[in-house]
Amino acid sequence: MKTKLLFLITIINSVFLFAQGGQNLIKTNKAVTASKIETTGLNFITNDSGINTELSEVGSTFFMGKYLILSNKKRGFAKMTANENNRPNNNLFCANIDKYGNLSYPILFSRLLDSETNEGGVAFSPDEKTIYLTHAKADHQNQFEIFKATLDLEIKGYWKDLQKLTINGDYSIETPSMNNEGTKLYFASDMPGGFGGFDLYVADVLADGTLTNVTNLGNTVNSAKNEKYPYINGRYLFFSSEGHETYGGYDVFRASMTENGITNRTNIGNTLNTANDEVAFILSGPNKGYISSNKNSNKEDFNVYKFELTRLTQNLSALVVETNSKVVLPNAKVTITNEFGEVVKTTTSDENGRIALQVEPLTQYSIVTEKEGYNTNQIVFHAWSSKNNNYSEVIAMNQTKAEIIDNAIVIENIYFDFNKTAVKKESELSLNKIIEVLSINPDMKIAINAHTDAKGSDAYNMSLSEKRAKAAYDYLVKKGIAKDRLEYKGFGESQLKFNCGDNCSAEEDSKNRRIEFLIK
Repeated sequence: MKTKLLFLITIINSVFLFAQGGQNLIKTNKAVTASKIETTGLNFITNDSGINTELSEVGSTFFMGKYLILSNKKRGFAKMTANENNRPNNNLFCANIDKYGNLSYPILFSRLLDSETNEGGVAFSPDEKTIYLTHAKADHQNQFEIFKATLDLEIKGYWKDLQKLTINGDYSIETPSMNNEGTKLYFASDMPGGFGGFDLYVADVLADGTLTNVTNLGNTVNSAKNEKYPYINGRYLFFSSEGHETYGGYDVFRASMTENGITNRTNIGNTLNTANDEVAFILSGPNKGYISSNKNSNKEDFNVYKFELTRLTQNLSALVVETNSKVVLPNAKVTITNEFGEVVKTTTSDENGRIALQVEPLTQYSIVTEKEGYNTNQIVFHAWSSKNNNYSEVIAMNQTKAEIIDNAIVIENIYFDFNKTAVKKESELSLNKIIEVLSINPDMKIAINAHTDAKGSDAYNMSLSEKRAKAAYDYLVKKGIAKDRLEYKGFGESQLKFNCGDNCSAEEDSKNRRIEFLIK
């Protein structure tokens, strides 16, 4: 006969305990550097949740609109046998949530799911018909095993088919959490083969709810110390670690789950994390949720806090320059993507070589810059911490070499301000390529031919092109090229590349306005 387990729904006044791992935390006091103790763009405001006691409470997850908590405070039918640490066992309770996020009316979650040992964290399938629960081993109170049970839909409030899962072994499995699709179960374990201490793992969930293909999440997430309390929210993995860049003890981190793996591990900042331990982070809405911490108690006893989150506006100002001279580069094409490969902005650098972007906190960006005459460049920018929520970056681009093609020295276009004849700073860099070719080939002579677009009168354009050709000539002479190796001439609009009259595009006009360097 199948075992049927009762899920109690009677409301009684109650309070609770802490979760797996909290009683045996190893203090590290490894602190992030002072430069990183700044705003991350996320501002958490925490308040008491309304259900904390003199003992310990640690949050777990949600079920049917209630919040589940582990506590070693005796209430109702909770089994209070002391464990090997001589502390009361923790039991699983559920609490009501009011419209302000306050918790109240905790009751024992299930009398028959309650074991003789410590209860641990739980997770549910998306339809809430399957529970994954953890219990301490009877002969090893510091090791937990994972079970699953199914909600009986015919007998409301009962669980059935309790079974131990095959991934258990001579190690502990703790703090399970399921993804939104119900296809992956994440958990902490000290099973052999990890990076040290407790690592985070993921297993595939089969159609019957059992688990297979257990995989370590890798060293972006895991360290030589302990990682616990995984929580999946969309494309992000939140977890607690004491082995990465912490303010002390366990801190909450966020990592991005991309098609290319887990990346962008980031401490979510010291408006939530403290020098003590923060665990069991979970969101109840886009900007609110719960966190468990021992910041206001002794190291063994935790409290559950509700939090509200505000995202501060952050801005990136980037300057595009040539690598060696640091001359600013206008009109560079800029493509900005996030760590998920999504294009968040395409733009061009302005006349001062600048680009601006409003950035999302904790997000990693790839910034690709392209410009004629320069190698494409890519930098990675991480919106992690800033004193005033403003970031600045310098993007340096390397010039390409001039090419000799069909008796011409080919470089990018030479730019002048509208109706001006002075060579712009960025185009001086381009003319330096001509100097390099002439220096390598001391017998080479060239003709400098300048052309305009078709806007304006023929006479004006002829005069303008003559002056621009001479400006290029004068620059080369100033830089040491002998005059007898150079000649210059203006052709105005007589040799258009695009004879499109008044219908020319901006690109066609730009290509009509050119200087050519022909080898004699």
